[in-house]
Amino acid sequence: MIIKTEELTPKMIGMWALSLAVAFGAYFLIPRSETLTEPMIAFLAVTLWAVCAWAMGFMSDIMVGMLLPILYVLICNVPQKVVFAPWLGDVAIISIVGFALGKIVQYTGLGKRIALTCIVRMGGSFSGALAGFTLGACIVSPFVPSIMGKAAIFMAIAISLCEALDFKAGSREATAIVLGTCIAVGSTKLAYLTGAGDLVMGMALVDKVIGTHTSWFEYAKFNFPPAMIYTALSLVLVLLVLRSSKTNKETLSKVSHEKYAELGPISGDEIRAGILFVLMLIMLATESIHHLSSGHTMVIILALAFLPGISLMDNKKIGSVNFAPLFFIMGCMSIGAAGGNLKVTQWLAAQVMPLFSDSSVTVASTCSYGVGVALNFLLTPLAATSTMSVPIAELATQLGMDPRLLYFSFQYGLDNLIFPYEYALYLFFYSSGYINFKDMALVMALRIIMSGIFVACIAVPWWRFMLG
Repeated sequence: MIIKTEELTPKMIGMWALSLAVAFGAYFLIPRSETLTEPMIAFLAVTLWAVCAWAMGFMSDIMVGMLLPILYVLICNVPQKVVFAPWLGDVAIISIVGFALGKIVQYTGLGKRIALTCIVRMGGSFSGALAGFTLGACIVSPFVPSIMGKAAIFMAIAISLCEALDFKAGSREATAIVLGTCIAVGSTKLAYLTGAGDLVMGMALVDKVIGTHTSWFEYAKFNFPPAMIYTALSLVLVLLVLRSSKTNKETLSKVSHEKYAELGPISGDEIRAGILFVLMLIMLATESIHHLSSGHTMVIILALAFLPGISLMDNKKIGSVNFAPLFFIMGCMSIGAAGGNLKVTQWLAAQVMPLFSDSSVTVASTCSYGVGVALNFLLTPLAATSTMSVPIAELATQLGMDPRLLYFSFQYGLDNLIFPYEYALYLFFYSSGYINFKDMALVMALRIIMSGIFVACIAVPWWRFMLG
């Protein structure tokens, strides 16, 4: 047989059938009108199929991302230059360079040294260890736009710490360490424009709607203070729910120092990488002076890494970088590009607007947060950002609000979930086997409530203050 029939399981056939039924159902059952044309309905059908593919996982995320722009061209008559326009923006550049810079952080050992240094300096207690992971994630986050790149660094340290302390997989202690580390990696990304690819993409989409350009430093002014408070509150929540009296401070401190000592003296590669990353941070923060975009700045830093005498990158090393996720990212970007071209985003905003009518800024922002939480059940944060950023921004404009208020709230919603499958970051940490699902679900459910209150009472007032 040419076809591998053993792969055509009833489950696989069922998932394909369901996804196609949803897509064809949308295409044939949604009524056409002046405001909802044939190409718009075709767009909804194609996008729903992609959502099903991502949610059920019967096809590679990367392949779906590569296929989407082609389907929009062939089925929805969207111009090719529109669906591939995102490749010309900063998102593609930052993603490509981010993968490479993440590799530098990993192979030089700089990320591991930063994390372990923070843990040791925080006193070696259980709460100090989690605070150290959090501080380390905060330091590394702006330099590695790949969330999974950061995850690989910090999960390895968290698990090695659990093994050294004999925290059994699934125990409260192991869950606290590994889940706390995961939350730290996820929440600190919200502080920086370069914290993750979806933030760069979403901000670019919102800027296009309101006709502005948000610099790296301006984004940090809006989001660094609330993101740090949010991260600290998340850490306190983990400690309150999962802290155990069985942890011996002396033992933990001893193990942390041993792990740190194993690193040995700081290497030349680490020093050179550290200097480059500090230079990058300075350039990102002074964009208003030199007028280089975040993407251009990161390309220059990566180019410096190739120079003789620095030699943090070469053909062999960059050849080992996995750039495949880029196609998933840019495929997601094509959703927003095609939807905007067909006016689907405006139509979606018009459908949602009655729900927000006569709402205050606080209520509307909290609702936007809720939309982010709900979408997590169906979409990855990246796909949700590409699909909903423009409709949310346009909705805010129609309501007479600054779109950034609703967009930032939406991003906090996407950072909150219950089930690991909702976000690759949490699935990666959960797959280690060290996290007990019941404990995780309790922490994350309480965090959803806490975060909603935080957005309404702390984040929104800060954003409004910064907007003047």
